[in-house]
Amino acid sequence: MQRWTVLYAAALWPRTLTKVHSFAIDKLTNYFTGRIASDERVLFFPTVASRINETHWLVPIHGWIHEPEHDSKKRKLAIKGMGKLFRVQDATEKHYLNRRIMPFIVDNQSMKYVNIKFHGDEEIRKIKRSSKDGHFIQHLHIHKDNLHPDDSGVVSYYALDETRTFQGNVHLVKDEGISIISDIDDTLKITNYLDKKEFIKNTFLRQFKAVDGMQQLFVKCKRHYSDCTIHYVSASPYQLYEELNNFFKEEGFPAATFHLKRIRIKDKSLMKLFADPMEYKLYQIEPLLQMFPKRKFILIGDSGEKDPEVYMELMRKYPDQIEKIWIRNVNEAKDDRMVGVPREKWRFFNCGEELMNEL
Repeated sequence: MQRWTVLYAAALWPRTLTKVHSFAIDKLTNYFTGRIASDERVLFFPTVASRINETHWLVPIHGWIHEPEHDSKKRKLAIKGMGKLFRVQDATEKHYLNRRIMPFIVDNQSMKYVNIKFHGDEEIRKIKRSSKDGHFIQHLHIHKDNLHPDDSGVVSYYALDETRTFQGNVHLVKDEGISIISDIDDTLKITNYLDKKEFIKNTFLRQFKAVDGMQQLFVKCKRHYSDCTIHYVSASPYQLYEELNNFFKEEGFPAATFHLKRIRIKDKSLMKLFADPMEYKLYQIEPLLQMFPKRKFILIGDSGEKDPEVYMELMRKYPDQIEKIWIRNVNEAKDDRMVGVPREKWRFFNCGEELMNEL
């Protein structure tokens, strides 16, 4: 028996070496050429581009390169453990849990780079190498003649790959117009953040559900305002981006940029999930106000956390830019949450239909 085992192992050894060699070459090739390995994928996040001058745009490219490793036993055990922790009840909840937990337990790829091309432009652009969390961000200076936006001002680009398509989008935002900055949880999507059990179920175990009337409101805003852009600023991590983006598409929300949290479960960045939401929201929103000093802004959030306080502070610092503040009242909040903000500038609401007459 031992002899057959040795012979069998000897027979497999060349094949194993070949696989290891092929795997190593595949990985090493990316380091020098930017070619995406066959077991890796690239996910791009929609970003905001601004004018530098009359001829050039500042175009941010933000992406994430990682290995899904769907067949990993370790990751399957992790999902099983989360199922027990969240007390998964049925096949439907298990389905959603698998989809939404998987991005948290992928193998992030650091020190990798990709080459991209913009739609309608033949120039190949090399993007900087990824960080430990697999993310890469680079701001490109691009001539307007090399950018070919669609009717809504969105420019598409893609990572170079022989067989797969990894596409990204950049929103070209003009100097003047209306920008809507909106929270997601309990503002556009039912989350019930204040009830932790419901929060977990609505985030990981259930089909996402929109707040009544918000899709119709956003569509009306796009039609009503000239050069209206939408930006989602949320404390949700980028690991939930695909699920959120697919949800907004299925519900018919207009295309928007996403500004989420970068976390990595293997290091202290995980603690960002528990950081002060006021500090985080200001950090994300203020650059948009500073980037577009001539634009007017509508800020939309909910009373569950600190959106009122964040928007009060922004109104104090940028009074000429803030056009309206709309707060979805999820906990019977009182008017004193908005002390110092002119009454005609803000209001509470429960559903999108209540805001239709504000336009």
